[in-house]
Amino acid sequence: MEVFCRNIPDQVTEKLLNKSLAPHLKEFSIHIYQCRRLRKGCATVTVGEAAKGQKFLERYGDPPKGTRRETKPLTLFGKPIYMSISKNPPDELLIRSLQEEEQRRKQKGPRILISEPKKLKKTFAITSLSCGVWDYAGPNPVFVRYFHLARSGTMHFGKTFLKISLPSMSWPYAMHEFEYDYSFMRGQMYLGNSANSTVTLSMDFAPRLYMTLIDTIDALMQQMSINTTNHQSRNLIKTRIDSLGKGFEVVAATCFTYQLTLAQSADLRLLHPLKDDRRIPELVSWVTRTVQPDLPLEVHMASFSYSLDSISLPYRMAFQLQMLVWNGILPPSKVVKLFPGVHQLLEHAGVHQAARIIQQLAREVQYAGPESEEADLAVGTLFQSMADIEETIQHDSYFRNNQSLHPNRTYVHKATVTPLGIYLTGPVWENKNRVLRRYNDHTDYFMRVEFSEENGDPIKFDVNASLDQIYGKRFKNVLLNGFVVGGRKFEFLGFSHSSLRSQSCWFMAAFTTTSGEMVDARNIIDKLGDFGEIRVPAKCAARIGQAFSDTLTSIEISPETVEIIDDVEKGDRVFSDGVGTLSYALMHKIGEEYAVRAKLKPTVFQVRVAGAKGMISLDSTLTDNVLRLRPSMIKFNGVDSWKIEICGSGIKPLPMYLNRQLIKILEDLGVHADYFLEIQQEEVDSLRKISQSPVLAANFLERSNLAQSTRMPFLIRALVRLKLKFLNDRFLRRMLELAVIVKLRELKYRSRIRVNKGLTLYGIMDETGFLREGEVYCPFLSETGQRQVLIGNRLVITRAPALHPGDVQLVNAVDIPTDSPLNDLHNCIVFSQKGDRDLPSKLSGGDLDGDLYNIIYDLRLCHDGQGMPLRVKVPADYPRLQAPALDRKVKREDIINHFLVFMQQDQLGRIATLHQILADAKPDGTLNPDCLILAELHSTAVDFSKTGIPADISRLPKHPRVRPDFMAPGPRVKVEDKIELIQSIVDSPEPDDEDADEPAQTRYYKSTKVVGQLYRAIDETAFINELRDTADEDLDPNAPDIFRTLWLHVQRETAGFQWAHHTSAAKEIKEIYEEKLMDLMYQYSSNPWATHLDELEVFVGNIIGTNHNLSKRQREASSSMREDYNTMVEYVVSRIQNKDGSREEALEQSIACMSLGLFEDQDDQSTNGRKSKVKLLSFRWIAAAICLLEIDRLHKSR
Repeated sequence: MEVFCRNIPDQVTEKLLNKSLAPHLKEFSIHIYQCRRLRKGCATVTVGEAAKGQKFLERYGDPPKGTRRETKPLTLFGKPIYMSISKNPPDELLIRSLQEEEQRRKQKGPRILISEPKKLKKTFAITSLSCGVWDYAGPNPVFVRYFHLARSGTMHFGKTFLKISLPSMSWPYAMHEFEYDYSFMRGQMYLGNSANSTVTLSMDFAPRLYMTLIDTIDALMQQMSINTTNHQSRNLIKTRIDSLGKGFEVVAATCFTYQLTLAQSADLRLLHPLKDDRRIPELVSWVTRTVQPDLPLEVHMASFSYSLDSISLPYRMAFQLQMLVWNGILPPSKVVKLFPGVHQLLEHAGVHQAARIIQQLAREVQYAGPESEEADLAVGTLFQSMADIEETIQHDSYFRNNQSLHPNRTYVHKATVTPLGIYLTGPVWENKNRVLRRYNDHTDYFMRVEFSEENGDPIKFDVNASLDQIYGKRFKNVLLNGFVVGGRKFEFLGFSHSSLRSQSCWFMAAFTTTSGEMVDARNIIDKLGDFGEIRVPAKCAARIGQAFSDTLTSIEISPETVEIIDDVEKGDRVFSDGVGTLSYALMHKIGEEYAVRAKLKPTVFQVRVAGAKGMISLDSTLTDNVLRLRPSMIKFNGVDSWKIEICGSGIKPLPMYLNRQLIKILEDLGVHADYFLEIQQEEVDSLRKISQSPVLAANFLERSNLAQSTRMPFLIRALVRLKLKFLNDRFLRRMLELAVIVKLRELKYRSRIRVNKGLTLYGIMDETGFLREGEVYCPFLSETGQRQVLIGNRLVITRAPALHPGDVQLVNAVDIPTDSPLNDLHNCIVFSQKGDRDLPSKLSGGDLDGDLYNIIYDLRLCHDGQGMPLRVKVPADYPRLQAPALDRKVKREDIINHFLVFMQQDQLGRIATLHQILADAKPDGTLNPDCLILAELHSTAVDFSKTGIPADISRLPKHPRVRPDFMAPGPRVKVEDKIELIQSIVDSPEPDDEDADEPAQTRYYKSTKVVGQLYRAIDETAFINELRDTADEDLDPNAPDIFRTLWLHVQRETAGFQWAHHTSAAKEIKEIYEEKLMDLMYQYSSNPWATHLDELEVFVGNIIGTNHNLSKRQREASSSMREDYNTMVEYVVSRIQNKDGSREEALEQSIACMSLGLFEDQDDQSTNGRKSKVKLLSFRWIAAAICLLEIDRLHKSR
C-alpha cells in the first residue's frame, strides 16, 4: 500500500525522512519500504504488505472524520506529520520489488549479534586542503604543496568515493566539493600523528570538482555557530566546475597528490578502524613532511615551455617530453634536466627511436612517494633507464615494415581533454582518412582529440548536477582557442559521424607543404569541397565529416570513369537512396589493392568518392572502368578528389545476433519464450562443454574468432595429439576462462544470442527490376566458401537498432533467372525497387548507403507459438525533421557549437534505457503508446548528429522508480593469477545512510517477460565454479611443465637442425611483439596516460572494463583492438617464418623464437628505478604454435 504524508518540513530530505520513519515502521515489522519526497511538503511511503501498513496508519495516521486522535502524530523538527492512505494506487512493480526484497531478507535469517556493532565515524572536520606532488628532501619523501586552501570543511568516506566539502572562496552560500573515487586511488592513504594530523592520498588523475549552492538557512546557522548536526541542508544547485580560481588549473591538471588537515588530531584514532572496510584503500601511519616549492608551478611550467621551444627538438620528441609533464609523470623542472641527455639520444638513436624511448620511460618511471626511493627518480637514474630501454628497442623494423605493408594506416598523436586537464598519448596506429592521405607527409601536424571524464570515460548526463560550465566554458574554450604541444598550435578541424558520437574530433597545426602551400585549420576545408550552399551547421559538419571517416584503402580513378544516373523514385520515396554500381573491370582494379587475400573478391562496397558516399554493387553488364553514382549519393561537390575510398565490403556474411530490444519486439509479435530459452541454452551448453574437451575448446576459439591470429586453435589440437593437457598451463587456462566468461556475460547481460540460421549483410537495390514488392534476393558465401542463395517465404528481416514493433517485417527470399546479372553478386541483400514504399525505410528508417540488415530463416522464430506467421505491425513513418537554416554560410564556430551541443544533449542511451524499462513494465510491451513515443524520440536522437535537432526530452514518459532485474549490476571480472568474479558491494538501503550525495540504490523486481527469464536462466557464478571444477578434475598437479615438455618434443623432431644462429633475430622479434603488445595495452585503456589493460584482454580481444556490461565505446574499442592486434601478430608470424628471406630457414627461426620461452622465469628483474616490468607470457605460445606448424610442414614435405 502507499501512505500519503503531508506537512513535511522543507529541510527534510528523502533520506532523512527514511531515517526518521524507520523505528516507527519497525514497530509493525516493516523493514523494507520506499520513501519518496514530493513537492509542497508532501511525501509517500510505500510498503509491500498492506496489512502491516494499515496497522501503522491506525496508530500514526489521520483519524477517521468525526473522531479524535488517540495517539500523538509523528513529528519532524517540531511539525506534526499527517498521514493517510494515498488516493493513487501503489506502483505494482514497486510493490513486487519490496515483497521480493522482504522475502530475501527473511531467507537470510536474523542476524545473531553478540554485541551491538559499533558504528564507525565516517565524517571528519578538516581545516585545509592542499594539492601538490611527492618529491624528496635528501633521501626522505616530502609533500610539495603547490596549492593550499585554508577553509574549514568536512571529509566524508562514502561507499564509492571520498568527498571533501569546503566553503567557496567567492560565493557566500556555496560549497566546493571534491570527489575522489577509491578505485582510482594510487596505493595507500597516509595518516599523520598528533603533531601533524594530516591525511595524504594520491590519485591516478584529478578528482571531480563541484560547486553547490546550499540552503541559506543552513548557512546562517553555521555562521551563528548553531549546531546543524541533525539539520539536512538542501542542495539547490549543483554544478560541475573546472577551477577554483587562479593558480588552481595548472596544479589540478598535473598534481594528483592531496593532503587534508584534520581539525581534531584525535580523529586519527577514529580513522584507523576504516581499514576494515574493503572499499576504502589501505590506511597506514606515515608522518608526511610538507614543504613549500621554490617557485609556483605556473612559473615552472612556463620555464619548461620556454626551454622546450628554445632547444628546437623534433616535434615527436617534444611531444613525448611534454607528455611527461602534462600527464603528471615528472615535474617540469626535472624534465628540463633531461634535455642534454635527450640531445645525445637523438644523435645516435634517431627521432623515431628516441621518441619511443621517452614514451617507454613514461610508462616505466616510478611514482614518487613513501613507497619509492629518492634514487629511483634521480636524473642519473632516469638517464640509465633511457639507456636500458634503448638496448631493448634498438630496431625500428616494425615501424618501417608497417608503413610499407599497410600504407593505409599511419601513426597519430592523441590528446584527451578533461574538465581539469589535457593529457597526451601516442602515437597510435590508426586507419587513414581522406585528409591524412592527402597530407601523408605531414601527419604529425594532425591530432585526434577526445573529450572525456577525468578517468577517460565519456561524460554522461548527470541528473544531480549541471554540466554547463564544463561544456560551455572548459570544452568550448579548448575548441575555439586550441592548445600548444611541442611548439605547435593545434586548432579544431572537424569530425566524422562516428567520432562525434564518441566525443572526439580532429585538431591540426598549420604547416607549409614542399610546394610552398600554406595549410591551416581554416583553409583545409575549402580544399575538400564546396560546402557554401549547405546552411545547416549539423548537415554541413556531417558533409565535411565524410573526409574524416576512417577508410581501409584508396583507389585512384579518372573523372571519366564516373557516370551520374537517375535515382529510382516513387512519389517522395527514393528506392535507390545511397546506392550505385560499378563494372567488373573496376571491381577487379579495387581487388588488386583491397581484400587481396580473399578467395572470392567482394562484389559490394561501402565507399566515399569525392563528395559522394554510399554503396556500390557489381553490374556485370557494364564494360570498361565504370562507376555509376546517383544524386542521392552526392552530398557535396568534391574538389580534385577522384579516388574510391573503401569503408567496408561484403567479403563474408556476418553472423546474426539477437539483442534485448529485438527479443522484446519478437515476444510482443508472438514468438514464444521457449524459443529464446532454447537457443540460449544451446549456447550455454556449448560453453559448458569447452572445459570437458580440448577439441571443443579449439572449435570455440575458432568459431568465436578469438585468438585466431595467434594460432591457438591449432596449438590446442596439436597438444591433444601429443597427449598434453593445455589446461595445466596457467596462461592457456586463463586465456580460455576469460574467453568463456566474455561470451557468457554477453548472453546474460546483453542477451546477445547467435541465431545460426541468420545472416547480417549490406543492403543494395535490384538494378534489374525483377524482384516484386516484398521480395529479396540474398546470395551469400557459406563457411566453406560455397555460394548459396537463401530461399524461403515469410522470413524475418530487421535492422538495428530496432525499438518500434514495425521495425521487424516479413519477406519472401527468392531466386532469380540464371541469366540475371544479379547472379554475379554475393554477401548482400538485394531489395526490390517496386511498391509504394521501399522496404529498407520500414526497418528503423534504413537506407542503402551502407546499412547492415539482418535476415532470419529459422522457422521457429518466423512463426508465433501456435505455428502461425508473425503478426507484423505497420512500420513507423516519422516525418523528416528540417533544422532551420542560417542566412549565411556556415562558419567554423557554428560547427564547434554543434559539436558541443551534441555532446551535451545527446540522449540516445537514456532513451534506449527508458524504452527497455517501460517495454518490460507495460503489459503490451513495445506496443504501448509510451514505448512508441520513445521509439520516435530514439529516431530523432539517432538523426541528431545530422539534423542538429535533439530529442525533446520533455516528451519522455513517466517511468517506474524500479527496474527489471535483468538491468541490475553484476559482478566485475578481475584478471590476475586466475579469472575472478568480484561481487559489487551493494548494501541494503539503511535508514541512517549518510551518503546523501551518492546515487540512491535502485530497486529491482523479478521480470516475468522473456528477457527476465533469459537473464535468470544463467547463474554466472555457478557456471564458472562448475567450469573450474570440471577442469580441476582433469588436472595433474604433478605433471611436468607443458611448455618444457613441448620443447623436448620439438628437439626430438628437429634433431640435427642448426638454429642457434637465429637467436639474435628471435630476440628482436620477441622485443617487437612485446613492445607493440604493451602499446596496445596502453592505447586501449580508458585512461592510457595512467593505466593499461591486462595482456589477456588484448590476447583474447575483449576489454573487460570495470562494469558487468561494456559501454558501446568499449565494445567498439575491443573491435579495433582485435584488428590492431591481429595485424601486429600477422607481422610477427611473418618474421618468425622468415617470409621476407629464405623460407627454408622458417623452422630454424621458429625454434629459436620458441627457445626464448624457456628462460622467461630467469629474466633480470632489476628495475633501476623503473616500475617492475609487466611480465608478458603470450609470445612463447605463439612461437610454439608456429614451430609446430613448421614441423607439420616438414613432415608433409617428406
